[in-house]
Amino acid sequence: MPEAAEVAVAAAQLHQVAADRELSALPVTHPRTVRHTDPVSLAALVGRRVAGVRSHGKWIVVDLDGTDAALGIHLRMSGQLLVAEPGTPHPDRHVHATLALGPHPDPFWPTDPPACEGMCSPERAVEVRFRDPRTFGELRVLPGGVAPVAPDLFDPAVTGVSLQALAARRRVGVKAVLLDQTQGVAGIGSYLADEALHRAGIDPTAPAGELATAAWERILVAARAIAVDSIAAGGVTLEDEGWVDLWGRPGTYAAELQVHARATCAACGTPTSSAVVGGRRARWCRRCQHPRRRR
Repeated sequence: MPEAAEVAVAAAQLHQVAADRELSALPVTHPRTVRHTDPVSLAALVGRRVAGVRSHGKWIVVDLDGTDAALGIHLRMSGQLLVAEPGTPHPDRHVHATLALGPHPDPFWPTDPPACEGMCSPERAVEVRFRDPRTFGELRVLPGGVAPVAPDLFDPAVTGVSLQALAARRRVGVKAVLLDQTQGVAGIGSYLADEALHRAGIDPTAPAGELATAAWERILVAARAIAVDSIAAGGVTLEDEGWVDLWGRPGTYAAELQVHARATCAACGTPTSSAVVGGRRARWCRRCQHPRRRR
């Protein structure tokens, strides 16, 4: 599942392609893609200029002129955004929505990266296709432009103190708190949690309520640093997951993972341990992440 890093990459690329263009059409061909959105509200976004694109947690937020509502895009398990030339055939039957974008008002605006191979030239219209084989992803109208989740990973309001206060009320493992998108922090998924906990030296199964504020701060610093490095590498693409950027390129940060999806710890060579925490598989190193460490 794309996490904070991958969503930030997609949002930055979509901003590069879409900003200042008109959203000229938004056809949707699968009902699950808009299962939480009123069709009338969605139709009201068409014809508006894209003011900008940003990420919030695992949401891509497309801001539009003339309305406080935004278009939210959540990729979930298998969603992809792919740039295409208008009128070209869909790659397969899994394209369930299309953001049709008109020409850029400034024909000299530098919005055509080499990877786009001329498709995103300012003077030409362009399509961004939402491909989602498993149909877990969605497009949603966001009133006020607010994503329905906790503060973003990079929001300064998220601190070790705020996470410790949340964890004090929970009887779950540490990783479960990090994966909860609705309360403490949004954007941390399975690989970011595994890797941040490894860097912080914390066992993911440790009772969340027993961690000191300093431990939560260390985890947060690690998660942010790893996300920044992952963004620079285009994100993480694993063999069993389909993350690619708007140009169809996989991320390369998987080579830097220390424990996630690994049989042995890259730092010390110890076989990794595995358990289900918060409904997701956790991987950790018993040597690098002491089970009794709480500070």
